[in-house]
Amino acid sequence: MSALIKFYWTLFLRRLPVMAVLFLLFSVAGLATALRLPPTFQASARLIVETPQIPDELAQSTVRISATEEIEFIRQRLFTRSTLLELQQRFRVLDDTASMTPDEIVSEMRRRTDIRSFQSGASRRGEARPTLVNVNFEARDGRIAANVVNEFVTRIIDENVSLRTDTAEDTLAFFSQEVERLSQELNGRSVEISEFQRDNADALPGDLSFKQSRLALLQERIATSERERNALVEQKARIQVAFERTGGLSAGGTAPRASIDERQLNTLRTQLRQALTVYSETNPNVVSLRNQIELLEAQIAADAAEPVEVSNAAQLVLELQMSEIDSRINSITNEIARSEQRVAEISESVARTPSVAVELDKLNRDYENIRSQYDSAVRSLARANMGERIELTARGQRITLIEAATVPNEPSSPNRPRVAMMGIGLGLGSAAGFFLLLELLNRTIRRPVELTAALGITPIATIPFIESKSRRIVRRSFKVLAIVLTIVAILGGIYVVDNYYMPIELIVQKVIRRVGL
Repeated sequence: MSALIKFYWTLFLRRLPVMAVLFLLFSVAGLATALRLPPTFQASARLIVETPQIPDELAQSTVRISATEEIEFIRQRLFTRSTLLELQQRFRVLDDTASMTPDEIVSEMRRRTDIRSFQSGASRRGEARPTLVNVNFEARDGRIAANVVNEFVTRIIDENVSLRTDTAEDTLAFFSQEVERLSQELNGRSVEISEFQRDNADALPGDLSFKQSRLALLQERIATSERERNALVEQKARIQVAFERTGGLSAGGTAPRASIDERQLNTLRTQLRQALTVYSETNPNVVSLRNQIELLEAQIAADAAEPVEVSNAAQLVLELQMSEIDSRINSITNEIARSEQRVAEISESVARTPSVAVELDKLNRDYENIRSQYDSAVRSLARANMGERIELTARGQRITLIEAATVPNEPSSPNRPRVAMMGIGLGLGSAAGFFLLLELLNRTIRRPVELTAALGITPIATIPFIESKSRRIVRRSFKVLAIVLTIVAILGGIYVVDNYYMPIELIVQKVIRRVGL
């Protein structure tokens, strides 16, 4: 074990110059970078998302967006390409932008900006915790950083007001248009219903019961008129028969007795028919009428057996009576025809009523549906009007400034001790890596143990390689030359990169950001 330690110690001492050069090179580079890195100042501002000042039980805003969603939306608006380029042009945040593309400028501005929201404190009894917003920005100068942060704060507040008021106004405009549209549609449907009712006024379902009662009354009137007409026809026939049997009128110009009896008989028969519609067969009035009718019928039969003579005056009276009866029959016939025509019209109207009722119900349902939509839109319009009023008077949820950005007195970065320690760590790592790399790549036999392991024999004795003085000088000269060339190559590469590609400080900053330091 002691021989192994002594062997590696010898190798360490032999490779120490190169390892020391590597260690010193990276350490010096780290120290130089730590000293050359430009200072960066960070300015911060804090905002809070206030809850609505009017309770939701009294009036609600129509802008239903959570604080986190609203802040993220505003953040994306602030991180647009045009906004960041405008801030760069206004505040001159970055140096040497002539060699940078717009995409690189936008990327660098986004990297330097940090807008983050979080909930502060602990919730009690289920109450929502207030949402805070931190706005941070890094710049080469503290005044620039503070100005940019305050500009971000101003734009955040303006975007908050604009977002909520625009949303409330758009909501109000939408429901106003919806109410106007539904109102016009409601008026159109009302006109359509009115025209339909006017075109089908004779078949509306509301008049069905009246039409049915009217139809029954007309049918009853037709039946009565037909009975009356039949009675007149019978009366005419009886008068004719009676005239032929009695021989005409008396000398005094009065009607024959048979004609008078027959007229009275017809009157009694009419009274009997009317009485039977009200009373029964055994009613005294009905019995009395039947007795009178039987007596008159017997009297007329007796008078008909006697022969009579017809005079010219009686013939004239007969013609006048016949003419009167014919006139009444014609009048009744015309009345029956008009009633039958009216019955046909009402029957047709009653037959059309079901289809009209179905169509009218459909129109009314559409009207009621649109009316319910209209009522709902009117209520929504009232809420939208109240919501717009709340947002215009800044009584809803809003973002307010708690602490504005001030010019920082000390730079926030870089952490120069950390950068220097990184250089030293890289130096140690490169030296150790150099030692291990040579050890892994060297396959020559340098110890008896390696000889036994490689050839499978046990040597009696080992004779070390004895280097001559001249060979030793040449080997050491090549080693020194290799070290010098390595140092020159590294320094030359650093110089070329620093002057023709990118400053070393920026490269180190990018490396530090990549590794999270």
